[in-house]
Amino acid sequence: MFDINEILRGEIIFAMENQEIDFGIDIDTGEVVARNDENNESAERERGEISEPPVWTSGDGFRLMESFARTVGDPEVMTALMAALSRGRGVFRAFKDTLARYTEIERRWFAYKDTVMGRRVDDWYDSLREASGLARLGPEPEETSELLAGEFEFRRAGGEAWPECRELFSRSLDEALGKFPEALVEYEYAVTDREISAMNANDLSVFMVEAAAGAMVAVAVARKIFIADRSFGKLIFLYVMPEQRDLGLGQTLSEHAREALAAEGVSRFIVDIPFLPEGFGLSLASFGYVAFGTRWLRTSD
Repeated sequence: MFDINEILRGEIIFAMENQEIDFGIDIDTGEVVARNDENNESAERERGEISEPPVWTSGDGFRLMESFARTVGDPEVMTALMAALSRGRGVFRAFKDTLARYTEIERRWFAYKDTVMGRRVDDWYDSLREASGLARLGPEPEETSELLAGEFEFRRAGGEAWPECRELFSRSLDEALGKFPEALVEYEYAVTDREISAMNANDLSVFMVEAAAGAMVAVAVARKIFIADRSFGKLIFLYVMPEQRDLGLGQTLSEHAREALAAEGVSRFIVDIPFLPEGFGLSLASFGYVAFGTRWLRTSD
């Protein structure tokens, strides 16, 4: 099994983006090979197992451009980028040509793209490791911190800020209703809403993330729980807008909440939120979290 590094990660990203050449990755060496090159046919027979690169479609590329455009704080630049994305044919070229007029924004775009696609590569690499009987490595905790700090504003407030977050709460509810039984979803969200609404505003911590343009893209709610002279922190709600999830914003926001409570003397912090995807828990492991307890669902015929 090969080891991943920045150079190889970049080569794999290139293979993902290239829609004209069929690339593969040698599992033993990590070599990226063009499989539809006749000159490579004999050499390929001598290689080890070849894996497909991570899936990356033109739709993925468009959504990536759109999500980046929404983070741009300069109204003129954001409008120009969104206009480029509104074109029919030639939308990718129009987006690149527009970026070329704004050097600093273009630099941020390349960093943004490499981070998002790099996370896709790392998830793919971890899947290969698991298939080979090896442990997942997970993302580096500091991997996206510089990028996130440049593109987003993190803000902490008390419970008085919860009304600002109602729209994201509703979006989260709608998503869950599309995936899980209605009665279960409505019960769990009602419990969460009561827990948040019934608490004193000073006993809640609401962590919000805003894009440079000012739109709220993520929210987390945490509280302290005291049992006699002991305490722990609990993350009771978390939601990230779909177009921002590939950046690991949810994990980063969870860590912001944990670190804030730890600075106030709360050493234990649990994430106890229904309906989070399984992959979220796997990524938390890279931050030092360990799983406890399970939650299962079975629907009878």
